[in-house]
Amino acid sequence: MVLEIKIHSKETDSALTTLRQTVDAWNTSYPRQVGGENALEVINKLNDLNEQCQSMLESYKQLLLENQAAAQQSVETMEETDRSLSSMITSGR
Repeated sequence: MVLEIKIHSKETDSALTTLRQTVDAWNTSYPRQVGGENALEVINKLNDLNEQCQSMLESYKQLLLENQAAAQQSVETMEETDRSLSSMITSGR
């Protein structure tokens, strides 16, 4: 049984970069006010829902950016660990 973790750095970096660019370009703006000066209860509720959706989208975007950064850091840490172990094994021979 092989217990090896293989990281395809170029593909991983490319995917994470694409994710970052996509999230950065994602327009999360939502209409803040619908109906202008209209005081209908439906309009007020719709405006409240729009604000909640805006907040949710911004939170989701931030979460995606944090996950992308964590994944990038994990890959870099695994690569550094691999280099260190390789160096120790090579120098031990």
